[in-house]
Amino acid sequence: MSTHNSEPLLAIRHVNKQYPGVKALDDVTLEMNAGEVMALLGENGAGKSTLMKVLSGAISRDSGEVLLGGRQLPMDNTPLTARAFGIAIIYQELSLLPQLTVAENIFLTHEPTSFGSMIDYRKMHDMARVQLDKLEAQYIDTHAKVESLSLPERQLVEIAKALAVDCRVIIMDEPTTSLTWEETDHLFEMVRRLKSQNVAVVYISHRMDEVFQISDTIAVMRDGRLIDKVKTADTDSVKVVEMMTGKLLEHKDRRPEDCTVVYDDAHVVMEVKDATDGKKIKNASFKVYAHEVLGFAGLVGAQRTELARAIFGADRLVQGEVTVSGRRIFNRTPTDSIRNRIGYLSENRKEEGLNLGMTLEENVVLIDMSKVSKRGYLSRSKITEIFENYRASTRIKGTGKQLVSSLSGGNQQKVAISKWLHSGCSLLIFDEPTRGIDVAAKAEIYAIIRKFAEEQVAAIVISSDVRELADVCDRVLVMSRGEIVHEIMPEGISQENILHSIVNKGGNKSNG
Repeated sequence: MSTHNSEPLLAIRHVNKQYPGVKALDDVTLEMNAGEVMALLGENGAGKSTLMKVLSGAISRDSGEVLLGGRQLPMDNTPLTARAFGIAIIYQELSLLPQLTVAENIFLTHEPTSFGSMIDYRKMHDMARVQLDKLEAQYIDTHAKVESLSLPERQLVEIAKALAVDCRVIIMDEPTTSLTWEETDHLFEMVRRLKSQNVAVVYISHRMDEVFQISDTIAVMRDGRLIDKVKTADTDSVKVVEMMTGKLLEHKDRRPEDCTVVYDDAHVVMEVKDATDGKKIKNASFKVYAHEVLGFAGLVGAQRTELARAIFGADRLVQGEVTVSGRRIFNRTPTDSIRNRIGYLSENRKEEGLNLGMTLEENVVLIDMSKVSKRGYLSRSKITEIFENYRASTRIKGTGKQLVSSLSGGNQQKVAISKWLHSGCSLLIFDEPTRGIDVAAKAEIYAIIRKFAEEQVAAIVISSDVRELADVCDRVLVMSRGEIVHEIMPEGISQENILHSIVNKGGNKSNG
């Protein structure tokens, strides 16, 4: 869809991208005009990132065409080719080199020269000044090293870098994740300035308030397809959420009536009061009830993992208290937490969840060696026996003597979960438990989580997958920028309700 009758600046036509077993882009056709700010929305795995990587040259498309100003990008597009054509992407993780100056970053790979191949630094700084002045960033010193700049200032340097090569399409990927509201307003001013200069901006975000504030159009993707592109003024957040999820849920394993949790103070197994880390977590308070799976939802930057790590003792709380079964505990370290029977399954299983240089059975018994050792000697037969029990119950595909590094992601995750089951914890925090895992393994892990809550007291699930939260959780808390902003009780649990709460940042605490 085009919002004007003029020839589009950017035309994406019938673009496809296939990965083994997954069609990441399915016949995507999309147009943008000069000076248009288009919000690109969709759930995780919808195809947004893949499409932007195709545009920016990070990956190549399998078929279809991409035209900018009538010129077709080659099939073997690269980041340098894309920039030369006029397409730049500003990632959440900025690509600037911190040890170089602002000017050196802006003109990296295309420095002005004189006397043959000598870099003309005076001219480079003058030209950098011109680009920054376009953004009214006169306060940024072109001689300053990037490492000395604030995040908003670095974003301005990234934008200036794109303008320096005459980019006509700039892609912004979750640009406000780490910004304050004041810094966000300043970024929006920059976006409007780009718009006035006829630069097209693709704005990727899940923050619905931002989308309606800054965009002219909204394009929604789902399952690799473009669902629709509409004028922002002609729609609302409810309609957008419906496009993102589909009007009807095709799949819901867990129903509200499945919840048997008793929500009264006599059944509280853990309570967190006014948890604050002095940096990102702000007065977080919540309760976990016996046999409950409590979900934590939120956008990137909501600080859900940071809250979990602080409760577990991996990071430090400067204020607040944690009580388990009415007893106040002090988890200053993960060892304290394990002693208090609280476990934490990290979202980063390869670096924090497993020892890749050890076997499957060694990983499983790693936290609690008391059951496999006597007088300082390990019982290899006991280690094997314990592993075989978990191999059967969690359906690990692998032998005990294999290195865990040789397993698929799903089987590695089952080993990491088995390690915590063996530790004897009564409350286990599952942080992104199915990230990078196939559908079949996901269903098995959901069953493990439910069984854990039923048999070993309670579980917390942190997930960016809205469907996952709807399927496995009894209750969901929504976080935004370090605060718990909304509560969805069992009767309100649905994919649409959770996503609607996330994108609208929750509002007041209620029963959803």
